[in-house]
Amino acid sequence: MSKSLDSESKPLLEDSTYNIIHQLEKKADFLYSAVDKYMLDVEKDNKPELLKLWSTIREDKQNHHLRVLRKELVREANEDKFR
Repeated sequence: MSKSLDSESKPLLEDSTYNIIHQLEKKADFLYSAVDKYMLDVEKDNKPELLKLWSTIREDKQNHHLRVLRKELVREANEDKFR
């Protein structure tokens, strides 16, 4: 997943760091694109119970998963793992 920078074949990013970045992107895409579309669909279909469900999923994941992944990425950056 990561590419080499020097003759020692040291990766630009460790796989574990790449995985954090990749999951942040996937979670954000789901929360900010897919869930918004799903919410528009249930509004159009007049299903308030499903609207509440998708709203809860977006809020729960937004307030937990993204925050945890971001915190870990910041920790990695502070430990200078991006060099």
